[in-house]
Amino acid sequence: MDRRAFLQSVGAITLFAACGKSKGIIPDEVDNTVLFRFALASDVHYGEAETDYINHINTLKSGFKTFQKNNPCSFFVLNGDIIHNDPKFLVPAYEAVRGLHENLYVTQGNHDRVSDEVWKQIWGHDMDFDVSYGDYAFVFGTTSDAVGALACPNLVKLKTLLDKHKQKKHVFIFWHIHPHGSMKCTGVKELLADYPNVCAVFNGHDHNDESIHTVANIPYMFNGRVAGSWGSFDRNFRVVEVTKNTVVTYLMTPHAKKKQTTLNV
Repeated sequence: MDRRAFLQSVGAITLFAACGKSKGIIPDEVDNTVLFRFALASDVHYGEAETDYINHINTLKSGFKTFQKNNPCSFFVLNGDIIHNDPKFLVPAYEAVRGLHENLYVTQGNHDRVSDEVWKQIWGHDMDFDVSYGDYAFVFGTTSDAVGALACPNLVKLKTLLDKHKQKKHVFIFWHIHPHGSMKCTGVKELLADYPNVCAVFNGHDHNDESIHTVANIPYMFNGRVAGSWGSFDRNFRVVEVTKNTVVTYLMTPHAKKKQTTLNV
């Protein structure tokens, strides 16, 4: 089926058509019961000089803990730039954030300058990996390397993971760096077009971007930052809620909701 999406630029709530669906929601079909919920943030920059990264991490943990009490999430993702350049920060950063959620997944950003082996030793999974929860699959990939160079997603690994989950209802992808920004990665749009169950891609890196960009009818979602020396005023985490007919997403500041968007699925 043709996958169409449109973004209404006015108002706090916007609507997309996504995940291979092009019809509107029929009123009788609307069911707002949340079937699955997860959360994510990015750009912690643990260790960056002259920044209060410890305080910002604690604010994130406190805000998410409060949210989680009444809105349980199945997992939490830190989508890159967990540390700031020096590998010596990786272990203390892990100790600082591991209490966010019992299911904590991470991606490598350009400031996470450690080897694949060290990354797996600390976090317990590869740079490129996947997890699934029932009808939903989640694909994670690196967009950098051990020296901090920017990199496009590995399309061979991506295709393998997407093929694995072709029968899933929804697939969500996490990359630190937006492949269609300054990178202008080739082949990503064409590959994702073959998988209509891809609902959304989540990016970090751009600290001042809290918006959603539509590329080839797929929403790419940004969430600002947790810490770092520049970027958005609010220190956000993003929440994603799956219902029968929609995927709803919004930012928490971390104690107030803003920028709610609904994807028609």
